[in-house]
Amino acid sequence: MTQLLQQRPALISRHALLVAFAAGTLLLGTALPLRAQDAQNAGPDVQAAGTEASSEASAPDVAPAPSVLPNDPSAQETPTEVPVEVPEEVTGNQAETPDDVAPDQGAVPISDEAAAKDAQKPVVTVPVAFDPAMVVDRARMLAQQPFEDPHRELPDALANLSTEEYEQIRFKSQRAFFNPANSGFSLELFHPGNMYDVPVAINLVRNGEIQVIPYSAGLFDFANAGLSANDFSAQGYSGFRLRYPLSNVDANDELTRFLGASYFRLQGEGQSIGQMARGLALDLAGPTGEEVPVFREFWIVEPKKGDRKITVYALLDSARVTGAYKFDITPGAQSRADVRSNLFFRDGVDKIGLAPLNGMFLFGEQRRRSFNDYRSEVHSSDGLLINNGRGEWLWRPLDNPVNLQMSSFLDENPRGFGLLQRDRNFDHYQDLDRRFDQQPGYWVTPKGDWGKGHVELVEIPSPSETNDNIVAYWVPETKLVAGGEMQVDYSITATRDGAGLHGLAQATDTRMVRIAPQEDEDQTSTRFVLNFAGGDLDYFIKNIDEIKADISASEGSVENTRIMADPENGGVRVMFDLVRNSDAASSNLRVFLLYDRQVLSETWTMPWVF
Repeated sequence: MTQLLQQRPALISRHALLVAFAAGTLLLGTALPLRAQDAQNAGPDVQAAGTEASSEASAPDVAPAPSVLPNDPSAQETPTEVPVEVPEEVTGNQAETPDDVAPDQGAVPISDEAAAKDAQKPVVTVPVAFDPAMVVDRARMLAQQPFEDPHRELPDALANLSTEEYEQIRFKSQRAFFNPANSGFSLELFHPGNMYDVPVAINLVRNGEIQVIPYSAGLFDFANAGLSANDFSAQGYSGFRLRYPLSNVDANDELTRFLGASYFRLQGEGQSIGQMARGLALDLAGPTGEEVPVFREFWIVEPKKGDRKITVYALLDSARVTGAYKFDITPGAQSRADVRSNLFFRDGVDKIGLAPLNGMFLFGEQRRRSFNDYRSEVHSSDGLLINNGRGEWLWRPLDNPVNLQMSSFLDENPRGFGLLQRDRNFDHYQDLDRRFDQQPGYWVTPKGDWGKGHVELVEIPSPSETNDNIVAYWVPETKLVAGGEMQVDYSITATRDGAGLHGLAQATDTRMVRIAPQEDEDQTSTRFVLNFAGGDLDYFIKNIDEIKADISASEGSVENTRIMADPENGGVRVMFDLVRNSDAASSNLRVFLLYDRQVLSETWTMPWVF
């Protein structure tokens, strides 16, 4: 297994042959430690740094990118870029045996002067062709090996960083990879620290060949993080982000980031950073506890001039599942990621969550829980939208419940689902930092038939907006066993409110109030106030008396139904009372609008605890 480079004496073999399986490259040259200034002088396009081969090099375990030792003061200076060239004597994947090294006799002793000269020679790589199938093969092989925890102990200076301090570590924008003038894309890296303790290997694919990005502290500005002269050797990276001019031709907007576990974000034009997606969810909210997979290695294909799409390959690993992922990312007003995942199972999994989405909901217009806050609403998404296999559109408003709440929507071959942020009125949030009014909603579109299963929504009680307490994903009915494989294809679109997904009226607002018993009444009731807008409502609203609300409750009785036009917000308002008339603890509610027999709206649905 490839090991991270450690500090060691400078005198070692002059022409050692090193193999780095984690990067899939054959390294030729000296195995002397490469200092940060050497990596910088090679520029961000450096092909590889030295690694140390071990007797376990053929194992499929994934190691982080080769590291350098950033203990040179010049590591914080902006370098000049110098191309790294492959020696003329290197051909194919082998090199001729040097004259001063006899076959099978290892390296001959060399002087300090010779070693010093060798230290100035760049370590280079023989080009290795990239094939997407290699990522799939790596994942399959990894699933056949015992799981190795990828988390590593960070130096105290990094591990003890607060969230605010960690965010002050900035990638130097002038060191960004790729030429934005060619395609608009640029690549930046994230440094390890705080909770990000998994060394992630980052590879570029240029002209069909793999190039490793070795660790270099010189790529980062630590000034505002309170760090200086620290030895961050053997750390790798924690993730990366891609930038693209989304808002205008001269902009440098964040398009996507992959940072932490298997999380990633995607933004479109005019959108700010909000909710997240994941590669996979395993036994989330289950009795045995959640298993959290991580992306351990990435291959990012350099876009060519004129490309409007960028491709990222990723290797996922966890105790029971490994996976090979391909992301085709297309920026735009509604940026989209087309995802293909090949999953391999070391062991059986009780519940696997496909295409998981993470959001945050603290409180909204319904204010089910009381918070002392100057803002009227705090959430990154306000509802779950489902287009089931029968063609029905369901809208489930989100909640921050007192107790953990899980909802399942049985289905077969779903057409789509997503966590959306429909409320785009800044006045409802009054938050200039988080800009909840600009955060994207994510819409998942399955490709092919996903079979039987259910969309699962998990709502976790949260006292703070720092917790992503909302998760939605697809759970297949088929149970996955050890040695099993599956392929899943879908797309994720960063939309705004999902208005273009269908032509029906949307359920836009959900409010409710408890009604105290009157006089000798002993039955409690709750009044619901729902707003629907859009679609063809403006056409039919002229005959408001003929618009009907189909309201159903699994428990309790529905009374005092009213339907009226809403000239202030637009559309139609529906009001009704739910009366508790039994010992049932909860009721499932459904409401949609009709004109004659024509369905005019989505189906609003909510579980209600009496």
